[in-house]
Amino acid sequence: MDNKIFRKYEVVLDGKHKRPITLDVSYFENKEKKTAPVPLIILCHGFKGFKDWGGFNLVAKTIAAENFFFVKINFSHNGTSVDNTSDIHDVEAFGYNNLEIELDDLDTVINWLEESKNQYHQFYDFNELYLIGHSRGGGISLLKTVEDSRIKKVACWATVNDFGKYMLLSDEKSWRESGVSYVVNNRTKIKLPMYYQFFENYFKNEKRLNLKKNLMKLDKPLLLLHGTNDSSVPFDDAEWIYNNIGHSLLIKIEGADHTFGVKHPWEQENLPADMLYAMDETIEFFKM
Repeated sequence: MDNKIFRKYEVVLDGKHKRPITLDVSYFENKEKKTAPVPLIILCHGFKGFKDWGGFNLVAKTIAAENFFFVKINFSHNGTSVDNTSDIHDVEAFGYNNLEIELDDLDTVINWLEESKNQYHQFYDFNELYLIGHSRGGGISLLKTVEDSRIKKVACWATVNDFGKYMLLSDEKSWRESGVSYVVNNRTKIKLPMYYQFFENYFKNEKRLNLKKNLMKLDKPLLLLHGTNDSSVPFDDAEWIYNNIGHSLLIKIEGADHTFGVKHPWEQENLPADMLYAMDETIEFFKM
């Protein structure tokens, strides 16, 4: 790749829900001639995740090197900010996040990428738009793929298969009465609020957000990658999708955890074997 230069730029978009969406684009540009448009991939992070989490920058560069234009996004209410995209620090924004916001944020990003006035438009083929979603981001990617004909393929890493069941993990009565439930960021030990609006918003928009029901309408190629040692989202979630979606592909990664061996921060030059395997299978799937 001596004749190609790696490019990475950060972009800020106005979100529909009064907070900006940060994203970055990664691609290789030919130094000697005009770069031919390549397929476009958007990566959606999961719960307590963000675009610069762990090895996501290495993931972006590695996949871009395989002739893809790679975009990874921060959902507007994930707790990061324009000034600090490297960790969750805005706990109020995090508390007011919900699934509808994340779907709308993803729509805003896709609309921006579709615009011909976008300064990067010459480098990618919008007609070959693919999604990668990790964990909760996998569920968001699946819902968006169902509702948006512009998306051609979707790959899910350690995805959930149902949002409704996670609504029942907290004591709903005390959540409703207090207005807030807390989750702990195991790495930073910070208590992150989840305001009751998250629960209310799900059931208010259940037709759009019911993942199991909407999956039955999925008619696009789907790749599932899931580790057998995932303690956050059980392998059974991926197996259920595979058993109910006849055209899906499921790759079981023996011994892999929820993040395929990646931690945050990731200071090594190379990604762990499980993540490399997940990327290789994803690349092959998108090139089919």
